[in-house]
Formats: sequence, C-alpha cells, structure tokens
Amino acid sequence: MYRPTHTPISADIYDAAIQTATLPDPFQLIAWNVQKTDFSANALNELSDLIPVSQVDLLSLQEAKALEGQGRFFNLPYLMAPNLQRAGRHYGVVTASRSQMNAQAQCLTQSRELGVATHKTALITRHPMADGQWLIHLNIHAINFVSHALFKQELQSIWRHLSEHTGPMILSGDFNSWNRTRVMTLNKATRQLGLKKVVYPSDHGIRRLNRQPLDHVFYRGLVVLESEVISVPHISDHNPLRVCFQTEKP
Repeated sequence: MYRPTHTPISADIYDAAIQTATLPDPFQLIAWNVQKTDFSANALNELSDLIPVSQVDLLSLQEAKALEGQGRFFNLPYLMAPNLQRAGRHYGVVTASRSQMNAQAQCLTQSRELGVATHKTALITRHPMADGQWLIHLNIHAINFVSHALFKQELQSIWRHLSEHTGPMILSGDFNSWNRTRVMTLNKATRQLGLKKVVYPSDHGIRRLNRQPLDHVFYRGLVVLESEVISVPHISDHNPLRVCFQTEKP
C-alpha cells in the first residue's frame, strides 16, 4: 500500500561549498517524531526559528513529510528513507546535516503493520568527524502492530548493517518500545553494540505508551555534554530530544 518508488535526496547534499567537511566537535543532535507535520514552508528557515534550540548540526526526524522537489529541511541538506508515498508526498525518516554525510543503507521493513498496512523504515548514514573517524548514525522509526517476534526480527535485520562498524555510533528515533518486552529486547540489542542510552535531567516530556518511553538516543565513542527534552505540544505529540555530543578522547 503506497510503497515508495524512489527516495528523495536533497541536491545540496553533494555541494561541498554549502556544507562543512566534518561534524564540529562538539556537535548538537535533535531527534524528533514530527507526526507528519508539513514543514515545507520552513524548508529554508533554521529550526531555531520554530523551537527554542541553538544551531543544529545533525537532525533526525521520524514521520517526516517531504513534498516533491523539496530541497531542504530547516535549511539543511537531507537524505530520506520513505516508507509511504502518496500524491507527490513522501513520508518517512529524514536525516539532515550541516556537514557532509553519505548514505550507507535504507532499511524498509519486510513486515507490514497489521499485516496489510505500511512498512516502517530506517536510514543509516556515515558522517566524517574532525579526528578522522567516521560516525555511523541510525535514524529509525521501528515497526508497530506486529508480533514481538517480528519486532525482534526487524531489529536484527538492521543490526546486521551496524555490527561491523567499530567507531562512534548514534542510534536515534522512535523505537515504538511501548511494553516491557520490547524495552528489554531493545536494551539487549543496544548493549550488544556497546551502546549507552542518553539520560535527561527530566524525562517527563518524552512520549510514552503504557508508561514506556518510545523515543530514545543511544551512543558510543562519544561523551554527552548536555541533554534535554524540549516541550512543543502545539507541534507534535512527540517532543524533540536534544543532545550535545563531544568526541570521546582516548
């Protein structure tokens, strides 16, 4: 149903004159399920014009909506992994960056939600860092409305793309971890990759279902300098997660 036939990519992603060569150190990540909100009018505006945040270096959006030919997201070049295409619009995960990045894998789930509805999707990107390392970033909207066995199977399929990378890594997005069994499976899977979970001074604003948080950021090879949940209930039913990272020194 409405399976996407192509993947939108910002033309600016290939313009070295527009982007910096490497991620700054430190750098700031925003992870946010935007609930299919149409931000096309804000395509050339900074995210700071919309929510209280300073410069964003890496943007991880779920349930993003891209119009045909849309060049940017919040004035940032982007890559998209859509799970739904309809009437000149694409919906899915968007990773946007102020610095150069390369797409490594687009992961559309084999399963469909409720067996007949839409797939879910994830996007893996590579980002050059100032110290010569490469950061791997996974932007994910995990599958919902399937058995736990299928949820676990889809995670394992994505993990195969990540397992050989030995450097810094970030996983961010809406993991649909709405019960304790899913949370335990997710925590075990991230530990296998040597990842830690970002914690926040206050996590009351994180979207929850059955008292379980849905949105997470996991990391390794980095140090968390700051983290917060930004309240924007007038925009989406999920609040943005802001994390400021610094490269971990040997």
